[in-house]
Amino acid sequence: MSFRLKTVLGIALIEAVLLAVLVFSSLSELRHMGEEQLRQRAQTTATLFATTAADAVLGSDLASLESFVNEVLKNPGLVYARVRDRQQTLAQQGNAAAMQRAFTADLRFADVDDGVFDTSAPIEIGGEVYGSVEIGLEIEHLQRELSRAKRTFSGIAFSEMLLTAVFSLVLGSLLTSQLRSLTAGTRAVGEGRFGFQIPTRGRDEIAQSVQAFNRMSSSLAGLMAENERQRNDLEANSNQLTTLLDNLHSAILMTDMRGVVVHVNQRFRALFKVPEQFGELVGRDYADLLRQIATAYADPRQIGMALQAIVDAGKPVHDRVFELVDGRLIETDYLPLLADGVQYAHLWDHRDVTERVVAQQQVHERRRQLDTVFDLSPDGFVYFDADGAVAFVNKAFTQMTGMTSEQAAGTPRHRFFPVMRVHCEITDIDDSEGFRLIRTSLPRPRVLSCRERKLQDAEGNGTAHVMYFRDVTTERELDAVKNEFLTTAANELRSPLGRILVAAGAMLGRSDDDKERREALQLIHGEAAHLADMLDDLLSLAQIGTQAGRAFDIRQQPLLPLLGDALAPYLQGERHKHLEVHLPETLPSVPVDAVKFKQLIANLLDNAFKFSPDEGVVVTRVQVAGDDVVISVADQGIGMTQQEVAAVFEPFYRADSSRGRTGSGLGMSLVKEIVEVHGWRIGIDSVPGEGTAVSVAIPLRAVRNVSAPAAV
Repeated sequence: MSFRLKTVLGIALIEAVLLAVLVFSSLSELRHMGEEQLRQRAQTTATLFATTAADAVLGSDLASLESFVNEVLKNPGLVYARVRDRQQTLAQQGNAAAMQRAFTADLRFADVDDGVFDTSAPIEIGGEVYGSVEIGLEIEHLQRELSRAKRTFSGIAFSEMLLTAVFSLVLGSLLTSQLRSLTAGTRAVGEGRFGFQIPTRGRDEIAQSVQAFNRMSSSLAGLMAENERQRNDLEANSNQLTTLLDNLHSAILMTDMRGVVVHVNQRFRALFKVPEQFGELVGRDYADLLRQIATAYADPRQIGMALQAIVDAGKPVHDRVFELVDGRLIETDYLPLLADGVQYAHLWDHRDVTERVVAQQQVHERRRQLDTVFDLSPDGFVYFDADGAVAFVNKAFTQMTGMTSEQAAGTPRHRFFPVMRVHCEITDIDDSEGFRLIRTSLPRPRVLSCRERKLQDAEGNGTAHVMYFRDVTTERELDAVKNEFLTTAANELRSPLGRILVAAGAMLGRSDDDKERREALQLIHGEAAHLADMLDDLLSLAQIGTQAGRAFDIRQQPLLPLLGDALAPYLQGERHKHLEVHLPETLPSVPVDAVKFKQLIANLLDNAFKFSPDEGVVVTRVQVAGDDVVISVADQGIGMTQQEVAAVFEPFYRADSSRGRTGSGLGMSLVKEIVEVHGWRIGIDSVPGEGTAVSVAIPLRAVRNVSAPAAV
């Protein structure tokens, strides 16, 4: 069916429906109006008739009733008129056939089947019904008018439909002529004749559609030309990409979602040594290809499951390393290819990284060795990268300065010492020739030497800088102690030597006086003994310092006999009167060097007697206190201030209050060294003018007790 016929039939159908609705509505309205007017007329006439006849019915005046009936029938269109009381008909006139039918009141035209519309009205007086009047109105003329109106409307509708069909035919022809042109143009474009143009007539919507089609056709022609160019470019790029992939060092493999190989480069076949007899790889099933290349892996049974697990996960995988049967290492990347969020292919990238991995392992091992050296080095290292920022500090530097790697990292080289000054509280920087001396206060006072070296590559270009710090605090302190020791020793040795020289000169000048000669000899003997004691103390200190306690013969020995041997020389002669000893009945055995222990007790007692008054008493007390054996030596001498107590263990130190008393000033230094080598503890309590108490705490290391000798 053509568009034109469809247009004609469609418009005709619409017109027919509209006309049918119009005719039906008009006829219904006419019928309703006629029926309503007829009903009103009949009701009015019947009501007036009943009112007029009411008195005559009440008085049974039949003559008047006949007169009233005649008057009523004079109204045009009345077929009959009748008056009834409660029992019988009192008067009637009109069409005999109509009066012979049984009376039934009509309410609508549809109820009328004899051409007469029957109606009635009650005769009511004072609210009581005495009878009724009945009349019949002729409606055939009204029905004829309605039939004529129906024929007229139908004729008008038919004429309207005929005219509509003619106009629709003309309009359809006008419309379809342009549409046929559009159809022909669409067919031409469908056949590939892009750019086809349709002649345009008029300015209506169809003409605008034709113009839009022409523009679309021209645009399609341009797009197809551009697509052709792009296709050619894409083909050229594809050829270049294929050439590039074939020349890559990586082995490239791409499969579609069905597992069919869609691209593979030559490197893939060479890497996995796929034989030529296996055939063309493109178009092969990936499962078949995987079974072929699995034999090249060191673990053929596991490689299939590993690669399939990667595909099933559907996530990119990078730098997964597998070992081949010949020892080579293959690094594999997997990438799911997506288009509009939907995966359409799998891409594999395999690379032989054997040389790189071996080199990385060598570099890693070298770096591990260097890191170990850095960590174990007692010197602090600060490494600056090529940009001049701190990249690394070792553990020794952190311990020296308290600066953590996080605090130092990223600090520019020119800002490093200001930052270090803040964190370490640098008090002085001495730029000596070839290095720099830095004195810090935190984490504790130190003297650090700093040297710097520039690192260069093979071409002589600077790549980095390294600062290395050395803790020279001990060296500086030893230098100071050595200088002080030499000065003090020279002063201490000069005095007895001077006395010896004076005494010797006196003997040479006065050899005839035996008394003076004896006094000079006694002075020489005493000063020589003093020099010998001083040298013995110096030798003992030197041995302890240089041998770090290795010369000690520390053995588990009973402590009580050792104390008896050490105290025995002081329990004889005049000193016995001024020595008070308190020993327990039993004491445990302890690890001790007997000779050094005797030397320790002798130095403590000598100091106590030396600084006590002539009548003073030295109290020696030994007791077990908790986990320690405590040996205490207390005198009633001159005592010391807290500042003097703090310096009493320094070599050659003498308190101001001890000036004029003989002594080397090495006794307490020797005591401290002996205590420290044994791992004991020493403490001093002193009050100026009241005396000094020195206590040595020996931790218990044995449980075997020894009874005290009866003599003690």
